[in-house]
Amino acid sequence: MKQLEFLTLKLFVAVAETGSISDAAERNNIAVAAISKRITDMERATGSQFFYRHARGMNLTPAGRELLQHAREIIFSVDRMHNDLSGYSKGIKGHVRVAATSSAVSEFLPDELKTFGDLHPNIVIDLTEQTSQRIVDAVMEGRVDMGIFIGPNPRADLVTFAYHEDELCVVVPTGHALAGQPSAQFSDITAFDFIGLEPQSSIGQIVATEGGAHLRLRINVRSTDGLCRMVAANLGIGIAPRLVVETHEKSMPIEIVPLAEPWARRSLLIGVRSEEGLSTPARIFLHHCRAG
Repeated sequence: MKQLEFLTLKLFVAVAETGSISDAAERNNIAVAAISKRITDMERATGSQFFYRHARGMNLTPAGRELLQHAREIIFSVDRMHNDLSGYSKGIKGHVRVAATSSAVSEFLPDELKTFGDLHPNIVIDLTEQTSQRIVDAVMEGRVDMGIFIGPNPRADLVTFAYHEDELCVVVPTGHALAGQPSAQFSDITAFDFIGLEPQSSIGQIVATEGGAHLRLRINVRSTDGLCRMVAANLGIGIAPRLVVETHEKSMPIEIVPLAEPWARRSLLIGVRSEEGLSTPARIFLHHCRAG
C-alpha cells in the first residue's frame, strides 16, 4: 500500500466530519479540487472506497469509518507530540488532555487539580467538560488521554478505575411542600413543575429512563448552577448532584431533599484506552486521581 500523507489524512477527517468537500476546503483554506484529488488518489492507492458520494454531500463507507478511527489516532498523536515538544522550549514538561462530566468538574477536580499543580507545576492539564457518552467516545477515538464519566462502563475495551461516588438529590425552593421532608421518591416530584438538565446529560438520561414522560417539565437548562437559579426563582424543582447544590444552598433560597431511589447514588469512573499507552504525565495524573 502506498504511504498515506499526514496532510491527506487531515483533509480526509475534515471531509468526514463536515460531510462536504467544499466545507472541508473552506475549513482548511485549500482548493476544493485539491482535496477531491487527494481523496481520489488515496482511494486508488489503497484500493478502497471511503465515501459514498451524493448530490447533497458525502457519507463514509465501512472502510471510511475504519480509516477515520485510525486517522484521528494518528492526528492526535502528532498533535500531542508537537505540543509536548513545544512545551519543553517553554519550560513545560508535559500536557494531559482530560474530559470530565460537569459533576466531576464541579465536585472533585478543583481540589485535585490544585494539589496536582502544586506537586507537578510543569505538567499542564487541558480539561474539557462533556457528557458521559461523548467522554467515552473521545477516549476511544484518542482525542483525550483520559475521561471521567458516570458509570457503568459501556465498553469492554475501555479500561476503567473507580474514582468517586456522588449522590443525586431533589432541589426545591425554600418553603416548598417537599422542603424539610426526610426524603422524596421520584413519584413525589411528578406533581410539581420540573426544571430539567439537558437531555444529553447523564442526569437528563436517567430521569428520562425512570419516567421523565410523567414529569411536568417547564424548563431545560445546561448546568446545575442554572437549575438552582431557576428553582430559587420558584419556577419548579429539579434533580442535581448534592455536593454541587450544597455550594449554592448557602447563597440561594433553595433546600435539599434526599432522593430515595437506588439510582440516586452514582459511581464516577476514570477511563483510558490503555494505562501502558499513556504518556508519562498522563500516567502521573491518573495515579494522582486514583489516590485522591
